[in-house]
Amino acid sequence: MKEKKERLELRVTKSEKNAICRKAAKCGLTISEYVRKRALGYEPRGAPTDALFDITVKLSELTNGGLSSEAEKAVLDLLTDIRKAFFESEAK
Repeated sequence: MKEKKERLELRVTKSEKNAICRKAAKCGLTISEYVRKRALGYEPRGAPTDALFDITVKLSELTNGGLSSEAEKAVLDLLTDIRKAFFESEAK
């Protein structure tokens, strides 16, 4: 990763700062990373919730016992889709 040596400063209102902080936290990013991504045209994803993690764990557990090969493949395909949609960072 390139070392970040340059600095930008900007002025915002209190409500704008609060909104930026909330949005950065929702995406699981620092404020700097959130603002940098947005300024460069990226659309950061919201961080997955704990409930989504719990669902994926339960789906994974299903593959450990007695499913038909077709059902197990369907569960594994679903887990792959969930991982791609919610857990992998966007490549841009």
